[in-house]
Amino acid sequence: MLPISKLALPFVLPLLLAHALPAQSESTRFEEPIRYRKAVMTMIKRHYDQVSAMAKGSIPATPEMLNRHADTLDMLAKLMLDGFVAGSHEGDTRARPEIWKQWKDFRAQAEAFQADAARLQEIARSGKTERLKAAVSDMTRSCKNCHDDFKSAS
Repeated sequence: MLPISKLALPFVLPLLLAHALPAQSESTRFEEPIRYRKAVMTMIKRHYDQVSAMAKGSIPATPEMLNRHADTLDMLAKLMLDGFVAGSHEGDTRARPEIWKQWKDFRAQAEAFQADAARLQEIARSGKTERLKAAVSDMTRSCKNCHDDFKSAS
């Protein structure tokens, strides 16, 4: 005859796992917003790098490509805040908890970036590329200010 513990194992193990799952889901419930945030920031960097290279003259600033990158940056700037769900500073992220403690300041910096992206889009549509360097400089400053205040170095 089997000891009682081995007989009970098929019944006890599922109960233990059922109680462990909510704790595990608590720690992982922010994975999706963190992935979203990282994806948006990765795309922002990609399109920003292209516009920056155009402003520096490293690559041609064709109207088609400039508009494409500027339109995408404008859209991403509008989507950016959706990835900053309260509590999503825990996990695989460099977002500092100060974002949620100082939400008004963080939101103001995000809105400054959105305004810079909208200005860049206007410049791209106008075809006045002589204003491109100044627009990229403003966007660079917005990014740096926010990263200095709200992004961990490691």
